[in-house]
Amino acid sequence: MGTFNKIIVKKKIAILGSTGSIGQSLLNIIKKNKNDFDVLLLSANKNYKRLLKQAIFFNVKNLIITDKNIFLKIKEKKVFKKFNIYNNFTSLNIIFKNRKIDYIMSSITGIEGLDPTLKIIKYSKKIAIANKEAIICGWGLIKKELKKYNVNFIPV
Repeated sequence: MGTFNKIIVKKKIAILGSTGSIGQSLLNIIKKNKNDFDVLLLSANKNYKRLLKQAIFFNVKNLIITDKNIFLKIKEKKVFKKFNIYNNFTSLNIIFKNRKIDYIMSSITGIEGLDPTLKIIKYSKKIAIANKEAIICGWGLIKKELKKYNVNFIPV
């Protein structure tokens, strides 16, 4: 019998809130299994230094920095020129080009995490939400989007 080459299909993943504790924990797991994942998007509010380190290590091209002042500050820095940097989550259609990715981790803290979670659901096959405020306050809206886009919910 001939030998078969194992074809590895990397799972595509996006992490909202990648510089926080949940995002960092997930990236540590991905680091141990780096050949299994392709990180397509990372987001942060202000911690652009950690975000940059993450983007370089995981070769992530798309970054969202939600703090307007930080976004404007770094947009012109030479080190950020090789990345697609956005200031809000309305750019998701540009990043994902209306295709679904395998996993999304939504770990933006506080009620501020609800709107990005609602906006990104349609681009995912499976979403994990590590934000109790978003789930408690917006579960009805989240559930409606999950059903509308046939997305599996993974409670964290």
